[in-house]
Amino acid sequence: MIAAVLLTLLALPGLLIVWSALSLYVNKVKARTTGLPLLVRRVTPTNPLWMMFGSTIVLKCRALNIGTKHFRRFYVFGWEANERHVVHQELGPTFMLVSPGGNWLCVSDSSVFADVIHRRTDFRRNMEQFAVLNVYGKNLSTTDDEEWQKHRKSLFQAGGMLKYWLERQPINTIADDTKVFTLNVLATALFSKSYPFQGATESNAQIKIQDDSYQYRDSLGKILLINEERECMERGAQKNQHLVAALVRACAGAKLENSYLVHGKKNMMLSEEEIISNVFEWIAEEICHYLPEDDTTQWAYKTFPKLKRCLVVVMESLRINHPLGQLAKQTGNFSQLLKIGSRNITIPSGTAIHLSLAAIHTHPRYWGEDSLKWIPDRFISTPDGADKSFENEVLASDTQQHFLPWAAGQRVCPGKKFSQVELVATLAFIFRDYTVHPQPQNGESIEQACNRIFKTSLEIEHEGKILHEMRRPKTIALI
Repeated sequence: MIAAVLLTLLALPGLLIVWSALSLYVNKVKARTTGLPLLVRRVTPTNPLWMMFGSTIVLKCRALNIGTKHFRRFYVFGWEANERHVVHQELGPTFMLVSPGGNWLCVSDSSVFADVIHRRTDFRRNMEQFAVLNVYGKNLSTTDDEEWQKHRKSLFQAGGMLKYWLERQPINTIADDTKVFTLNVLATALFSKSYPFQGATESNAQIKIQDDSYQYRDSLGKILLINEERECMERGAQKNQHLVAALVRACAGAKLENSYLVHGKKNMMLSEEEIISNVFEWIAEEICHYLPEDDTTQWAYKTFPKLKRCLVVVMESLRINHPLGQLAKQTGNFSQLLKIGSRNITIPSGTAIHLSLAAIHTHPRYWGEDSLKWIPDRFISTPDGADKSFENEVLASDTQQHFLPWAAGQRVCPGKKFSQVELVATLAFIFRDYTVHPQPQNGESIEQACNRIFKTSLEIEHEGKILHEMRRPKTIALI
């Protein structure tokens, strides 16, 4: 009996290898019928174990310079976000990713994007991949003067965060602090209650829990870190797929790691304007023009649509680093005909479709040779012959064929307007009187520090995260 059990256990790895090899062969055959270029992975991207530990293994291999280049590039979890448009320049605007667990159609072609998005019944959302995002639940889809009373409370949060930063030097906890800011804003919208800003270096003991909404807010932080979700999965616990239900169950405080911050310099002039492109002065001019009052309680909601420069800072940041790598669709149980280039290609049933936001948002075909440079004013133009004034500046659409930061159509993000107003209000509050620049390390020049920080910002981490995040945010310090 014992010998039989041991033999079975020893046979399992071999059976798994045989199954994987056969499945990969079958999926290769299906993929080749499309005539598209193939990218082969011997480990399925959605393999649960690989999703939890794969990136760590790959990063270790990179550090030790072992493994093939193919392995080091394409086996890290969230590889699409790090590759951006590069792999599509090598393989083409549309190619098939083949693995033992299935096939993925990877797309960076704007016409294919539009076709898939508009054929909602043919290409449905891949709910397995999006299920984890249901914790965000209901969002605000419109903002009017009545809703502005809720948005005004975000200025209270922005003020608290700015005060916290000004009291500490240098700032390298921006990633953690902005998460706290986001949690407080979301909790305020949900529970109509204000929460004092508490940064990464402050003790949770400083805030007395007055009611359940504080616990729900802290639980949201736990949910966004995905660790609790893993624990529930291990216990086999079932959870409702909406935010408030998840908050009630969580009842655990989110703890942020300690770090240190930098003092901002009021009215500071940047020494190398060509490096920063005068972006702070550029947006401050607009903010001071439309919001001359120091008293933020006098700021009116009707002013915020005029802050075009603040909004394009948000748009350009989302273009280069979007929290989602792709829009996930699938063909379902039936094959679908799709025009790719000049050919009509039959996409086999059961094919997942990744509309790569990371690729289409940075592809030189749509954005030029400076596609990986952060240039916010690419979204603003002035009509020929018009005076160079704020009123004559024309804001590009926040949804274009090759720019979809909030998705599009009936699946447009319901929190689009909410997020735009919150972020613009926060930028206006902070950068009306303050600017920032990088803190150089080891004798760096400002230019070298900028290049290092920008390069670091492009390194995306997805292992153990619901959304894409910077891999090493605490290596960046601002003053």
